[in-house]
Amino acid sequence: MSLLKMPLKNLIRIPPPRRVFRKIFNKKSNSNNQEWDRRLAAADAARDMGRFSEAAKLYLHALEIREDQGIRIQVGHMYKEARDFPSASRHYLSAYKMNPADPEISCQLGHFYKTIGRYEDALHFYRSAVTLKPGWKIPAEEAENLEKSSELLIERSKKAFLEASKDGRLSSDIELEDFTSPLLDGTLIPRSYEDLCINHQEVIVPTRHGTPQHTEWGQGLTVRGIAALRGYFVSSVLLERIDIFMDGKLFHSEPLTIAAQPREKSNHKIRKYCYNAWVDFTDVKSGWHDFTFRAQSSDLEEEVENKTWYRQRLIVAPPFPEYYYQNSDAIIAPIDKGSSLSIVDQINARPSVLHRCTTRSIPFDIKTIAVLRPDQLGDLVASIPSLRKIRTTFPDAKIVGLLGRANEALARTLGIFDDIVIVEFPDDPVSHQRVMPLEEQVRLKKKLAQYKFDLAVDLPVSANSYKLLPLLQAPLTVGFGGPRKSMDLNFSSYDPSTGCDFIKHSARTAIIGEAISLAMDSGARVEKRDDITRDTLVPYGVPATEPYIVIHSGARIKFTHWPHYVELAERIVREMNVRVVYMAENAEQKARLPEELLNNGMIVYITGQMPFDHFDTFLSFASVFVGNDSGPKHLASLRGAQVVSLHSSRIGWEEWGQERGGIAISRRVPCAGCSLHHNYDECAKDVACIKLINIDEVYGAVQELFSNPS
Repeated sequence: MSLLKMPLKNLIRIPPPRRVFRKIFNKKSNSNNQEWDRRLAAADAARDMGRFSEAAKLYLHALEIREDQGIRIQVGHMYKEARDFPSASRHYLSAYKMNPADPEISCQLGHFYKTIGRYEDALHFYRSAVTLKPGWKIPAEEAENLEKSSELLIERSKKAFLEASKDGRLSSDIELEDFTSPLLDGTLIPRSYEDLCINHQEVIVPTRHGTPQHTEWGQGLTVRGIAALRGYFVSSVLLERIDIFMDGKLFHSEPLTIAAQPREKSNHKIRKYCYNAWVDFTDVKSGWHDFTFRAQSSDLEEEVENKTWYRQRLIVAPPFPEYYYQNSDAIIAPIDKGSSLSIVDQINARPSVLHRCTTRSIPFDIKTIAVLRPDQLGDLVASIPSLRKIRTTFPDAKIVGLLGRANEALARTLGIFDDIVIVEFPDDPVSHQRVMPLEEQVRLKKKLAQYKFDLAVDLPVSANSYKLLPLLQAPLTVGFGGPRKSMDLNFSSYDPSTGCDFIKHSARTAIIGEAISLAMDSGARVEKRDDITRDTLVPYGVPATEPYIVIHSGARIKFTHWPHYVELAERIVREMNVRVVYMAENAEQKARLPEELLNNGMIVYITGQMPFDHFDTFLSFASVFVGNDSGPKHLASLRGAQVVSLHSSRIGWEEWGQERGGIAISRRVPCAGCSLHHNYDECAKDVACIKLINIDEVYGAVQELFSNPS
């Protein structure tokens, strides 16, 4: 659980029992003082029975004999437990004044102030305890957790609001009491860069060593074919190379690249040393293998596990069939093992891929479908809307019902299933869940192998039938619950009066049928406006009757910008004789464009913001739109423009490519799916997936769409 979302009670430390403080603070207590011991024993007994107010008074009664710092703190503890916070505060501070240099007292004051919601004071005393006793983990961890907590952010916001109100800088529409609402979420409060900084530890961070898969060799992180092993070392020592060993033998070695370590608080030498190893596993025997990732450096004085080297067991499996994954940028064709070129050079020399964009997410034909419903009659009745949706979506597919005996008779009346296989999956009276002996699992696996399912659907919402999905060996799996599937669904409702669902069970299972149908056709369609005209563009220098092509060179994620738009614009004008509207975030690119084409109006350079209706008009009437994976690309597609979009492989083009036609261009690289966003310098391959898309490929796509409007 995130510290920002952690309930405050989970952050509060329970104070040690009184006897610990007596040992620490009362070493000189006279064990022969019978009255002293009698009074403390009575106070201890009251404390142990949870009678905290009484215990506080009894400890005070003992203090009438003599002052004792530990017992004074114990009085504070008792009043705190009794929720008498003013009295607790008075006695804690009294103990603190006796010896402000004692770190234990500062730590206890930190606990107390956190309990009563004075988080700034708590942070002060935790930090004080660490200053007085360097290296003490308890207050150090408490301070670090508190610095990240939403409670501290809310308290600081209250203070800032109060100060601004006193200065007359705020209106009176908000009262200070409004800040006490438990509906407010402190995690949403903006934080400064300094607030987000931490002291990073030296460690190795594997960001992609395979993906979780359920294979013939087991369940775990799996690499297939040509794959990438990615990660980085966090180190304050210069690291030069990474050696990757498989089963004790050196398997791969390459230089590390250096990236900044963002949000580092104090160690300015610390860096990320990144690797992105493209490795060919096609000749490796399938199964589990032991890998070691080891940093190498002439400056390295010692090697420490999980800091400079790391062990991991991975599954190596055969390459995925391209037929099922033809849209994936991570499916890499075999390399020429006899070539003098490295695996990186061979992959980078290959052409980019031009994808035809549609509303369909599943790239292959679904011919055979397995539907799991191995339970009771009512369950099948509730599943009928979902089953009919699946049948409507795949009218020509063979649908095989994997059903319990209780469902068989009804299933044969529905006209949905082409075949029925009875699955013996009974409720076990001992474990109270459905069970299947191993030998029956083996028989079921062999029996189902003949169908060669393309799609397996697990219909139960909250049962354990998902455990049977691996036996079906389908490339596409759908359902609720359990390990990762091709399409994981999580849909529930909540009635706070009962704690139960209130959405009909048939509606919940119908979500599966709807999800599969949407995967075949998202429903996205062109939506043109009838309230705009090209006359709006004339003041910008675009004639109302001539075709034009829009180049939009920006995108929110800077490193995904394709770097060759200037050259593309000039080529379109000179070779196609078509006007280009060049949209950019600033004037920097204008200086690189031919001056003659800017002066004669064949390149219309536009920067900065314009009214949305004007922007929408530019995109709506463009013959072709060319741009990065960005919002304007999607808007152009919505308005029916022919779109050429250029995608880095950080996330799948099949998810974020435009849906209403056009062409998405991407490159196939082993590290596709890296999901890099802010820290692009972790790439270690110079963002080849976007930079190596060449001008000829983009220009050819523009020519094709311009010549064949649809």
